[in-house]
Amino acid sequence: MKTDMQTKLNALDSKRLPVLPPGTPYLLKSLTDESMDFHRLSLTIERFPTIAARLIALANSAWSSPVSPVTSLEAACARLGFSVVRSTSIALAVSSPFNPSRCPAFDAPRFWCRALLVADVSSWLAQAAEAGPAPETARAGGLLHNLGLLWMADQLPQETHQALQQHRAAPADQLGQLLIDSLGFDYADAGGLLGETWGLPDPLVTAMAHHREPATSFSQEESVFIVGHAVAMAQAAEQQTPWTLPDSAQPALDISPADASRLFAQVTTQLTITRELAQTLFGA
Repeated sequence: MKTDMQTKLNALDSKRLPVLPPGTPYLLKSLTDESMDFHRLSLTIERFPTIAARLIALANSAWSSPVSPVTSLEAACARLGFSVVRSTSIALAVSSPFNPSRCPAFDAPRFWCRALLVADVSSWLAQAAEAGPAPETARAGGLLHNLGLLWMADQLPQETHQALQQHRAAPADQLGQLLIDSLGFDYADAGGLLGETWGLPDPLVTAMAHHREPATSFSQEESVFIVGHAVAMAQAAEQQTPWTLPDSAQPALDISPADASRLFAQVTTQLTITRELAQTLFGA
């Protein structure tokens, strides 16, 4: 049985609740603005020197392979593209309060590869949806969907380590269920609690808390619907297993079976690129 909110807070040690760096809510709001151009984007990120430096470094990395050195933030944003800049900036901002080093089984590049891939797929699915969250809002929900696991690795390292080890030994066993068996709650519960505590917008909190239970009614839980199916696609790509669009999703997504197959092929290709990106950003 899942624990109530107060018990979750106690288990995750409310005295060490991670604090978002100053200005992060403003950054999140700005990065979900669909009208943002590269100049305005760079002006926004300039307020966060550490993130700006990482973006310039990424634009000059082997992953980006520029023809000539990239020496300005605006040029770095143009080089990397909106999708990478938005996802990377949010990832760097929200990861800074956490230290999962005491959890040996926590693999940061693997964790962020999943988050970044689900962000991309969520954005693509939102573009195909008849209605629902804006693509960049869906991107943010996808990026943050598993943030509760990072919090658990930071504050409950032993229990999280054990669950991660069990999951890798038997991938068919869902990590969420292993955490519930051990602690009474999973990373989605933790993520929803964290999002509420941080005061994140409701669509993001809902996606974080409920993506493991995709809504069958698109009109009621749009962010859960989008992110839940994005997670399923990302998991299938990682495990190299087939994926088909569920019948329940077809009324809401303007995707034919053939288009769905092409989209999944795109996800598989994106996985390779995203693994390299996550290793560049978060590798040891």
